[in-house]
Amino acid sequence: MGKGANMTYTFGRRSLLGGGLALGAGAALSACSSDDGGSPGGGSGGGGPAEADSIRPAYIPFDGPEPDLVGDGETGVPNAFLTYPDPPPSTGSVPVGITRDVELMLQVPAVNIPRDKNPWWQKMEEDLGAKFNLNGVDSTQYTAKFQTTVAGGQVPEVTQIVTVPQLPQLLESRFTDLTPYLSGDNIAKYPSLAAHPSAAWDMCIINGKIWGITNPRIVAGTVAMTRGDILESKGIDIMPEISDGEDFLSLCREVTDRNAGVFAIGQIPQNWTMTMILESLGAANGWVAEGDRWTSAYETPEYAQALEILTGMYAEGLYHPNTYSDLSSTGVWFDAGVTVFFAQNFATWAGRSSSAKFPVGAVQMPQWDGGGKAAKHLGVPGYGAPVGLAKTDDEARIDELLKFADYLASPFGTREFLTVNYGVDGHNYTLEDGRVNRIADTAEELISGPAYFGAAGSVSLHVPGKPDATETLFNYCQEHIPNGVKDPSQGMFSETAVSDGAAANKRLNDVMGEIIQGRRQMTEWEAAVEEWKSDAGEQIGRELAEQAALAEG
Repeated sequence: MGKGANMTYTFGRRSLLGGGLALGAGAALSACSSDDGGSPGGGSGGGGPAEADSIRPAYIPFDGPEPDLVGDGETGVPNAFLTYPDPPPSTGSVPVGITRDVELMLQVPAVNIPRDKNPWWQKMEEDLGAKFNLNGVDSTQYTAKFQTTVAGGQVPEVTQIVTVPQLPQLLESRFTDLTPYLSGDNIAKYPSLAAHPSAAWDMCIINGKIWGITNPRIVAGTVAMTRGDILESKGIDIMPEISDGEDFLSLCREVTDRNAGVFAIGQIPQNWTMTMILESLGAANGWVAEGDRWTSAYETPEYAQALEILTGMYAEGLYHPNTYSDLSSTGVWFDAGVTVFFAQNFATWAGRSSSAKFPVGAVQMPQWDGGGKAAKHLGVPGYGAPVGLAKTDDEARIDELLKFADYLASPFGTREFLTVNYGVDGHNYTLEDGRVNRIADTAEELISGPAYFGAAGSVSLHVPGKPDATETLFNYCQEHIPNGVKDPSQGMFSETAVSDGAAANKRLNDVMGEIIQGRRQMTEWEAAVEEWKSDAGEQIGRELAEQAALAEG
């Protein structure tokens, strides 16, 4: 349990201002968490595995279009569709029957085209039965806006929640406990939400209660995409078979041609390649939980070994020479064929598989000493900033707002999914021969914000017009997710991670970068980790251990 979690707390404006963001592993309820993964700095979410198991909403597959490749919502393997059902069936949820306008505050830029000129917006409101007013705030400004809004007591009835100090007390004071409506089989009343993978709801659980609606993600973690065309020109498969760590290094050497200006990788090593090497070494994902002691992966010998390996790779010239100085060009280099491997979250690989003009595969890391593929470090199962309902005891209104979220969660293959994610048939998109085609002239009408309120756009696999790519993505998930390694701090809250974790993590990350670039010695790593522990890490570990013990009863 987070420090001070049991104290009585009065929320005034001064007490809520000035908080930082948690950048820890399993960054649930974090405003700047990525779709997947994190760094081993401490959890920032809810109640821990045992606690989540007891109240997590049931997974109930949606009675709708059958996927071509059947996943598993319990383990997180996504369903895959080779084509879009045509004609698509309705979920049966429209009209939703909202009785009055809905106010939303979400972590998105403002919509480009206003409601009165936006057929997409108008169509969604027609389905809902009422208007929705979107207060979109850019993600870089959202935390400050959230803090001042909550401190002022004027919380819009649908509000995205981000990590701030004293978060558990804030939730009790300002938001509606959704546990009675969503836990276990109660979620069956909202069949589209019930079709979300079970673990996705861990992003919304804190201190034994469900505080928000999840926006689920595929948990396949960090993926090193490959320039399939470059590999194929060298007789290498776009999903290369790698036998061990030395074979991986040999592959990086083979694709690097410094005279031609081609390099294996062009990303900061400790931020992206590190995860791959840690997986290969069998290292912990974020934290090691052993009884009442929680140890950060930073403290393990595998982390030090991974840092040594990255230092050697950098010294050997396998990274683009501007890796540390030109951060905005990493994707550009990959698209231009200047780099051959590009690590991102799984959703980016799925997107590139659709949009790239070249085949895009992935590196599947081996166990470093051989013996088969490495266990995957799983990412977070949902976006790190769930959407809650302002505190109310109006059960009829709560039901309406949950039906709004259920509409947004309409599963892939349905008519409502197309409305939520693509717009108006014949105006924003066309559906022909099982393929959805966006109409470019109306792209500015996109309403992205409501998707955070439960939408299912990122949890099924479908690469339009590329069934082979869809199968590749599905096979990767089916092979790696069921036996993947979850960060045990996922879904846990640490007050110290919120207040001090980000700064401590950055200082340690800077040391890693200096070691990799040869500006500091590897012998300095142990002292740097001890400083990190003193600054924040040791206290974060204690808070996680305390919280885990409470969750276990």
